[in-house]
Amino acid sequence: MYYKVSEKVFTQYIILNVFCENIEYRNMKCFYIIAIAIFVVACQTSKPKEKVSIVKEEAKVSKKDSLSFFLEHYDKFFTTNFNISECPGAAIVIVKDSTVVYKKGFGVKEIHTRDSIDVHTVFRIASLSKGVTAVLAGNLIDHDELQWEQKIKKALKKFDLKNREQADRLTVRHLLSHTTGLYKYTYTNLIHKGLSLEYIISNFKQKGVVAREGTDYEYQNAMFSVVEKIMEKRTEQPFETLLKERVFDPAGMESASSTFSAIKNNTNVALPHSYNHYSKKYRLDKLHKNYYNVAAAGGVNASISDMGEYLKVLLGYRPDIISKNSLKDIFNPVVCTSTKDTYVNLWDGVTDSYYAMGWRVLDYRGRRVVYHGGNVNQYKTQLLIDPDNGIGICVLFNSPNSFNGPVIPTFLNYYDFYMDAFKNN
Repeated sequence: MYYKVSEKVFTQYIILNVFCENIEYRNMKCFYIIAIAIFVVACQTSKPKEKVSIVKEEAKVSKKDSLSFFLEHYDKFFTTNFNISECPGAAIVIVKDSTVVYKKGFGVKEIHTRDSIDVHTVFRIASLSKGVTAVLAGNLIDHDELQWEQKIKKALKKFDLKNREQADRLTVRHLLSHTTGLYKYTYTNLIHKGLSLEYIISNFKQKGVVAREGTDYEYQNAMFSVVEKIMEKRTEQPFETLLKERVFDPAGMESASSTFSAIKNNTNVALPHSYNHYSKKYRLDKLHKNYYNVAAAGGVNASISDMGEYLKVLLGYRPDIISKNSLKDIFNPVVCTSTKDTYVNLWDGVTDSYYAMGWRVLDYRGRRVVYHGGNVNQYKTQLLIDPDNGIGICVLFNSPNSFNGPVIPTFLNYYDFYMDAFKNN
């Protein structure tokens, strides 16, 4: 049995859901409680106008119409929450199969101005850079220029650890899956000092391990980026050039780059902003060089239009950039992270989490979704693809905000809710 919902009732639903998401977004069960409550109310309302019904009882609704319906109401959710958050700026793109179906900029590049963010405004994408690096690795695999089991020390003679036997065994797969055995965030302090990757690599010989390789997940930035130098050694090309020629240019990511100078000299940039929890106000921050010295882990810049083209790559529609076999490899779980990550507890519907290569994989309501988030220089970024449904989303913010948390889990909840309703019509 399906119920028609009036425009007034649906508006109540949106407002209540927005309130729930901002007050306690960690409990996504609130979404379903509200949905049930609104449907009960709907049954008691006067006959609604047919044109605003969620489900039409007699007419079949096309997939295109149902997708448009979902996008319309997710836009309402995002816009309302964005305005409530007072976040300076954001951009969002949604891709269904091989088509960009939603793309929009929100807010401003800089507070106290009217310089609006558009779909070509560049953001730092932070740790979403890790997934880009994994795609590049897949491209090199496809061209027999790299192997997942490539030994680090065979390519980089200066690399070592206190445990030399373990250093001898480490591979590209260990680097990209954060399973090298080092303590989490090893040498992040050297990254923040702006030291070169070459210098950082030469100092790993001073570090011990906390676990055998391949057995324990400990998130890394410096160690992850060691793969840059392996790629450069195998191809005899700079990492920046490899990204541009193998990923950015062929994908049509026209504004994408991987250096500080590129974003600093760009005239269409969403500038970073910090948030003062005491004054509850945002202030303009400076672009800084941190993590461009480990670009593979956190140094990529891109617009939301670029990220839309990138989502097509991740959904498997650009085999010229990365084959489906290599995509399968980088999305294949390497290590379970359920006991260390918060996604199992934070997102309703997630039962287990894993790290693959440059990507997180979440068991969500009977299927697996691929996800990553990022946080650097005040930028907050998130990207998710749902391979089973052929849909992906990327959201970029130029400041921290309370809305960042529920954006992706609510996307999943909305999508499942709307698609199930229309599928059963």
